[in-house]
Amino acid sequence: MRERGDLRPDADPVAPTHLLAAAFQEGMLLEQAADDTTPLGDAMNGVLDYIASFATHSC
Repeated sequence: MRERGDLRPDADPVAPTHLLAAAFQEGMLLEQAADDTTPLGDAMNGVLDYIASFATHSC
């Protein structure tokens, strides 16, 4: 993605991968505890917004 110019040069492609996995796991845990999908959706939306902040253009 960086080679195509989709990511800013300062973007670390590995860290968001870890963050995405952690947000998914935590969101699933909270979803199961609350019997509600809202926590998972919130976690995923938050991490995707963070990842999108490294894009060179609007997604």
